[in-house]
Amino acid sequence: MARRLRKSKNRMVLGVAGGVADYFKIDPVIVRIVFILLVFANGLGILLYLVLALLLPKAEAESASPLTVVKENLMTAPQDAKEASRRVVQVLRGTPAETKEPHEKVSTPTDGETPSR
Repeated sequence: MARRLRKSKNRMVLGVAGGVADYFKIDPVIVRIVFILLVFANGLGILLYLVLALLLPKAEAESASPLTVVKENLMTAPQDAKEASRRVVQVLRGTPAETKEPHEKVSTPTDGETPSR
């Protein structure tokens, strides 16, 4: 089976760097660093990333014509951008990713009380 370049499920923003890394069988961090260096070198990194985000099919997508892939990516672009911005904010704040399980509420001790769970 031939390897195909597509977006990855291992994603920080839109899955482009993870997909390129999967294709070339290298660490995604290396690809992310290359995109960042291209941004600082001449701004080409942002343009290249956005073009690849538009052209690459999703990881779970079946084989489709390139025009169909672009149409699907354009239709899901607003939701993808919202999810990507949420992930970026989480990374910048240092907060862990949301989990499906509800968290226990922990009360804070006041006036010498011992904490309870």
